[in-house]
Amino acid sequence: MRPVQTDERHITVATQETGRDGSAAGTPAGAVPPRRRAGLTQERSRDTRRKLVRTAMRLWSERGFETGIEDTTIDEIVQAAGVTKGTFYFHFAHKEEILRELGYSTASLLAEEADRCVAAGRPVEEALRRVTNALVASVKGAPPAAVGRAINEFQRSRRPGDELPARLPAFAQALETVFTRAQDEGEVTDKVDPSEMAQIVEALYVDSLREWSQARLRHLNPALQRRTAIVVAGLRPGSAF
Repeated sequence: MRPVQTDERHITVATQETGRDGSAAGTPAGAVPPRRRAGLTQERSRDTRRKLVRTAMRLWSERGFETGIEDTTIDEIVQAAGVTKGTFYFHFAHKEEILRELGYSTASLLAEEADRCVAAGRPVEEALRRVTNALVASVKGAPPAAVGRAINEFQRSRRPGDELPARLPAFAQALETVFTRAQDEGEVTDKVDPSEMAQIVEALYVDSLREWSQARLRHLNPALQRRTAIVVAGLRPGSAF
């Protein structure tokens, strides 16, 4: 893939009238309309971002995550990815931000799974089982050391220049979606706010992932499923709350 040459920070989409052939007014027949060009540019930008993440992960894996992140320069990442240094800094303020990208991607996958479970009316145990499966499937694709470093990066104070997503994805958002429906259906107590329930399970997720990344937990999915079930049992109506 060739480096994206368009200055993506200044993409503008003009509102134009449409001609009889479906193209924007003033657009020659057969030419790509401005709206579609903007969409293609944005898609190329996403592809470039994903390529940078994959390239950095590959280099860090080859060199070992214990020291590979520090030992790998941005110049090496962009050369291996076939993009310019300016393109890298358009997407990331620094190389450690790539680790956060792993967490954002996983959180987004969990949110999608939670929405599907709510739409299907799945009970809380089944919904949490599916969300937990989505979490494990996502992190299993990365080396445990990378997961540990990503967790540390998430908990680190923000660096100057960090650019966070407009709607910051987090594990708790997906879990709150599940617990809100469960509370509406009377499956869990109404004495605890769904956001607090979500924070409890999120903390469980993070601690378990850290254990797994440090080789202190061999079987991640069974442990997460068991620990999550224990939490849900304590949140049933009529429990200590």
